[in-house]
Amino acid sequence: MGKLWILGEALIDFVPTEAEGEHMFAPRCGGSPYNAAIAAARQGADTSFLGALSNDFFGEMLTAKLKEDGVDVTVAEKSAHPTTLAFVDFQGDEPRYAFFNRQSSTQLMAPDPALISPASADILHVGSISLIDNPGANNIRDFVTTMSSDMLVSVDPNARPSMTEDPDDWRQRIFSILNVANIAKLSDEDLEYLSPAASPDDFAARLLADGLGLVVITQGKEGVLGYTKNGKVHAPARLGELVDTVGAGDTVMGTLLASLQETNAATSLDELEAGELAEILNRCMVAACLNCAQSGCNPPTRAETFAKI
Repeated sequence: MGKLWILGEALIDFVPTEAEGEHMFAPRCGGSPYNAAIAAARQGADTSFLGALSNDFFGEMLTAKLKEDGVDVTVAEKSAHPTTLAFVDFQGDEPRYAFFNRQSSTQLMAPDPALISPASADILHVGSISLIDNPGANNIRDFVTTMSSDMLVSVDPNARPSMTEDPDDWRQRIFSILNVANIAKLSDEDLEYLSPAASPDDFAARLLADGLGLVVITQGKEGVLGYTKNGKVHAPARLGELVDTVGAGDTVMGTLLASLQETNAATSLDELEAGELAEILNRCMVAACLNCAQSGCNPPTRAETFAKI
């Protein structure tokens, strides 16, 4: 079974709360790749975080949480720049975010290929706001391009239109990563922003024709679609107690990567049969449902997930 290398932002989400009748925000560890790393580790995957971790006290919180959940941080970039901050608003159907990322450890991230020695069965996963602001975004793109000949590549764009000042530049960067990727996971909102005229079927067909082995598109309450060269699979959403949807997509991403590694499917995506893919996607839906039954991103363990399958 290969190793997962997760590269991207680690940030602090300030989530709304009430205390003594006052409206305020409470800090929570977060960031899409960060959450995915924890989700994968809790699902039993050998996981290493490559993103930049600030040496400020928020960075110390983030590092301690990764270690607590069994994520290796020995090769994570140590940064003197501040941690990215995000404020979350839950008024509406989906959470809204205000990001503070200027001159942060995320924006100035510079991963070093010399620090890791991957095996061909390993997966490098990237995505989210770390792919928006330069120079870090282009540094990550270049890192992925360099490493793609030595390991598998996964990407989750996790589009954030409100903080993307140059959408065309962002789209070009995402497609350049997709050109060397093996696995892509997008939400239907990501797809609308990345390729507005494309249907899920058409977009997946394009990526598969360009060489990707697996395309996964989440659709909220409608569940998830999975595409390989062997066809299309749908797994329905698991509906249960809903507190909020924060981290649901990240939980899907981490669970997907852990499942692919556990079943050794990542190295033979062209041979992934519909039944096996359906089982993997169902596991992802169960994990996402369990995450949404709690406040914030709190992915379930492998045992908790299989207890509900």
